[in-house]
Amino acid sequence: MSELGLRRKSSAQLEVMQKAGWKIDGDEKACYIDVDEDEDQDTENMIESNWRYLPDLVLEEIFTYLTPKERYYAGLVCRQWYRAFYLPTVWNNFLVDDRTLTKPKFNYYSGWQFCLDHMRTQFCLSRIGRFVRGIEFRPWHSFNNIFQFMTMLTWNIDKGREVDPDTQFIGIGSRIRTLVYHFPCNMSQPNDPDGIKLFGTGGQLLRVLKELLLRLTDLHTLKLVDFVLERYEANHLLDEVVCSCCTKMRVLNLVNVTTMHCPIMHVGLFLNLQVLTISPQNIDDDVLSLLADTKLRHLHLLQNCYTPTHLTISACGVKAWRNVKKTNPRLRVHLRLENLTDGEVVMQPEAPVHSITYCAPQARIRPELLVRMVDHYRSTLAVYGHELLPRFSSPKPFHSRIDSLLLLMCRQCFNVDTLIIREKVSTSTLLLIAQTAKNLQHFHVRRFAVILRCDWPRHPEWCDEFYTWLKRNSRSYEAVEREISQILGYKWRLLSDRDFKQLTVNVKSGA
Repeated sequence: MSELGLRRKSSAQLEVMQKAGWKIDGDEKACYIDVDEDEDQDTENMIESNWRYLPDLVLEEIFTYLTPKERYYAGLVCRQWYRAFYLPTVWNNFLVDDRTLTKPKFNYYSGWQFCLDHMRTQFCLSRIGRFVRGIEFRPWHSFNNIFQFMTMLTWNIDKGREVDPDTQFIGIGSRIRTLVYHFPCNMSQPNDPDGIKLFGTGGQLLRVLKELLLRLTDLHTLKLVDFVLERYEANHLLDEVVCSCCTKMRVLNLVNVTTMHCPIMHVGLFLNLQVLTISPQNIDDDVLSLLADTKLRHLHLLQNCYTPTHLTISACGVKAWRNVKKTNPRLRVHLRLENLTDGEVVMQPEAPVHSITYCAPQARIRPELLVRMVDHYRSTLAVYGHELLPRFSSPKPFHSRIDSLLLLMCRQCFNVDTLIIREKVSTSTLLLIAQTAKNLQHFHVRRFAVILRCDWPRHPEWCDEFYTWLKRNSRSYEAVEREISQILGYKWRLLSDRDFKQLTVNVKSGA
């Protein structure tokens, strides 16, 4: 055999040896695994043939779960996936955080930092900027990267609107319908004893954001969360938005624009607004009078951990709410608290409150507040509940529990269709609630908090047959689930702690 033939044979053997290898079996003994080249090649061809012909709808769904960097690497697999990289639906939402389109750069004082790569950003905007329908800013530390990205996006939009623009700038940002900006206003350190130190945005970062909003003329959804501005900045926050899309805005979310009382009058100038989420310190009687003349359907008054306590926030006047109900009878108000500590929602007397929900593990059901709630909203309340697992112990005696309060609410608030219970109640209370609430459709109860007991004293209006039914079916969880399923008309069950943690309230608001 010639020298050239020997070299080819040895190189082929070396390639096969590289594909093979040693493996440790179950008895911790080493064994040599030889790889059949033909079988391995057939398997690879079979896998390739199965994946390269996925439908576009499936590929779009897969690519939407990937980050921009992961989408880029997925686009290198084959021509089909490369084409899927540029499908319009893939880039419906573009997330910008501290690491988006950045490169590491060494700073003499701060060490290695991630800075925005302007060449990559420009190339990215020129290729997929015309497909983006929603953009979300979530900075944590690198506010300069967000500032530079918004500056470049604004510049590209301006270049694309020139008389004779370059082809790479045409259509950039023209399809953006949604903008979301979550500002990390809590600058406290992990070992800080106070826990929360609020610092709001503003200055040059706010100026660039307002310039970008002025150029997004087809914006339908705008969410600005935890900006914590000064009063003079908050009063002019939406000037550019009102000028560019006062008739196109549908969903507006303004949470904690300020921490002090500062009504945001601009929210009443969006004539076709459908859903408004705002903190209670940023609304007053004048704002309500403006909202009464709009097409608003859902008003969410949201309090989170950075909102001032409910004791320092004044509710809107009764006269203003009555005027709203008269002018806009289809309006629904939703009160919600999201907090890791204890707290209460700000009650709005005479408001058309449709739902009251808590996402606070330390918030208890207080008797005096529940009685006030029933008195104010007995004809409108439809959703009430506490999400998440409680971080407190509920009392076990009947006179200390909330059973009678919940039954009172179900009797007085005849429109209740969704109820969530996480504190201790008895099985007899669940049966009475299911019998009393005639419009109840969604009944979520934490199984661990249910006591097997019929501890209700007999009511004079109860007949012997009903009381016997109540005592007999209160003795087991299976009997309670069977009876409530018959009353509600579908298979009902108590929720485990795992299922209860995943529970979220849907108030059908479109938010």
